[in-house]
Amino acid sequence: MNVARNAFRHLVLDAARSWVRNLGATGPALGSMTLLLLLSGMVGLTAYTIERLAATQASNAAILHVYLRDDATAADVAALRARLSADRRVAAVGYTSKTAALRNAQSRPGMSDLAGAADDNPFPASLDVRVRSVTQVGAVASTVGVNPPVDPILPTSYDPAASDRIQKALLVVGIAGGAFLLLLGFVAVTVTANSIRTTIMARQNEVSIMQLVGARRWMVRGPFLVEGAMTGGVAGLAAGLVTLAAGVAIVAAGRSTFSQIAPGVDASVCLVTAAIVVLAGLVLGSAASLYSVHRQLEA
Repeated sequence: MNVARNAFRHLVLDAARSWVRNLGATGPALGSMTLLLLLSGMVGLTAYTIERLAATQASNAAILHVYLRDDATAADVAALRARLSADRRVAAVGYTSKTAALRNAQSRPGMSDLAGAADDNPFPASLDVRVRSVTQVGAVASTVGVNPPVDPILPTSYDPAASDRIQKALLVVGIAGGAFLLLLGFVAVTVTANSIRTTIMARQNEVSIMQLVGARRWMVRGPFLVEGAMTGGVAGLAAGLVTLAAGVAIVAAGRSTFSQIAPGVDASVCLVTAAIVVLAGLVLGSAASLYSVHRQLEA
């Protein structure tokens, strides 16, 4: 018990007192790490939102809407539906009337004003073709454009260029965001390591005495590692709380439309993101401190 109590006092309590005493020196590291973790949390939450939205869009991309003429006869529509159902590439074929198409448009964010602007219903009826593979949507769409009941101006919802533009935009945003976070992470780790190095140099006499009396390596290095972990932990806690508050506020403010824009993102996801930010702060602070202690005390 005495050994455990003395080890706790030396590694944790003394390290905490030293961290508070040297808060002015660790302030830049604390600020830069808090900024890094805050941006990482927000970027991570945004990336998860985009991933869920992309998954939903990929699921929707496998559904090909075949738009019908207003004067299409029931016999022609039934014949086209039967031919599509017989296609091995098609999993199912549904039907959406003009009234249902208008109702669906009114429930989408930003479409209610457009749907109510016209006197007549501008949305056509459609056959909703669920294709077994997204890569086969274009081939299926090319077979329906010459049928009598199909709208000659806008036959289907298939747009090959839109998917490519979205993928390129996501790639550019991902690369730019990753490069920025790596740069900021390098700055935060460097500043934290330098602050720990300054602390070690200020306590060089104490370190030398402990080494001369035969103190073990963990007794000499442990307090500095704890101080680095405290810096990362405090920064992670501050960034995690801000991330949680911002995420919950955004979800609550747009509750009516947020589930459609970002499906699957709720308060529990924000809480998990905040917890990951706190853990990342502890790991980042400990790693920076370990690097600095190794370089300084081994020199």
